[in-house]
Formats: sequence, structure tokens, C-alpha cells
Amino acid sequence: MKSVLRIAVAAFLISLPVLTAAQSKALGAWDFTTVSPEGTFTSQLVIREESGKLVAVGKSDRGERPYDSIEVDGSKITLVITISYNGTPMVITYRGQIADPNMSGDADFGGLASGTWSAARHKTQ
Repeated sequence: MKSVLRIAVAAFLISLPVLTAAQSKALGAWDFTTVSPEGTFTSQLVIREESGKLVAVGKSDRGERPYDSIEVDGSKITLVITISYNGTPMVITYRGQIADPNMSGDADFGGLASGTWSAARHKTQ
């Protein structure tokens, strides 16, 4: 009976989602800059872990907005967010590389335009 219980507990622990070391590098607050044909925009990107998954939220003087998804594969990162652009939903996809304490890459604005982005770890005061 004890061995059955041990096996059940071990199986449960193995099934718990765990962040990889690469995913853990993305965690924290980042000073985020987007360069688009509309101009340069700054915000704060906060990446945290919830139930073994990465969750991202953008924060600016206009409020907070959750990202649709975030994926980290090794040093590669992909962030997807949907915004309202002139009253129409636009999906922005950020693809780049993490080189802690920085990350950067290219941005696709719903297939209509492209740009770049960069982020540096937010320094607390």
C-alpha cells in the first residue's frame, strides 16, 4: 500500500509544470521600447509564472494589458498582444532573443507594418 502511495505521489510531482532555465531568464520587469512607423513607444513589460506557465502584462501610462501569449525556447522569445488600432483589432507579434539583461528583436504589426523592439531589465530605485 505504501509503495502505491509513493508511486502516486511521484507521478503527481513529475506532472507538475516546471519552468525551464531559459524561461526563468525572462521573468521579471523589463523597460520595453517599440519602434514602429508610428513612432517610438515605451512601456514596462512584466513577465511572471502562473501555474507553471509564463504570463506577460504590458504597463504604461494608459493602463495595463495582458499579452495573448509568450513563448521562450532557449534564447528565443515570442510575445503576442492584440491592441485596438483605429478601432480595429491588430495582432502584434514580437520575436527576438534574450541576452540577459537585455532582449531585442523584430515586431510585426498585423502584417501591415514592421518595426523593432528592445527591452532592458527594469532597475528598481
